Amino acid sequence: MPLYELGIIIDPEVSPEEETEVLERLEKLVTEPGGDVLDRDAWGRRQLAYPIRKKTHGIYHFWKLEMPETGMDALNFELRMNDHVMRSLILNMDRELRRKRKRVRLDRIKAEKKAAKQEAAAVSDEE
Repeated sequence: MPLYELGIIIDPEVSPEEETEVLERLEKLVTEPGGDVLDRDAWGRRQLAYPIRKKTHGIYHFWKLEMPETGMDALNFELRMNDHVMRSLILNMDRELRRKRKRVRLDRIKAEKKAAKQEAAAVSDEE
């Protein structure tokens, strides 16, 4: 199953009970198709970089989860339709890690080519 990172900003005017209900509902949407929440990081109430719905603060939550792609539609739909969720972002960490590995590999190849070119130039200078 792919690894995802979910970032959620919840409306600060929501009561703690409603916040818990929202998070439980989201967890249910993750676990129903066979997924699992691996890590939870609650940052709490923080100031936003810019106002959202005329609010300057939000309650931040970040989760790492494993989930089959079949359940992503239901989770995305819930995040869009829930009035208590101000913003959300889901990153496919497998894709991001593949992209990072590819970038590192290309950088290594580029450095090897540069070193070979410098070595060739040094050899030609000696002759």
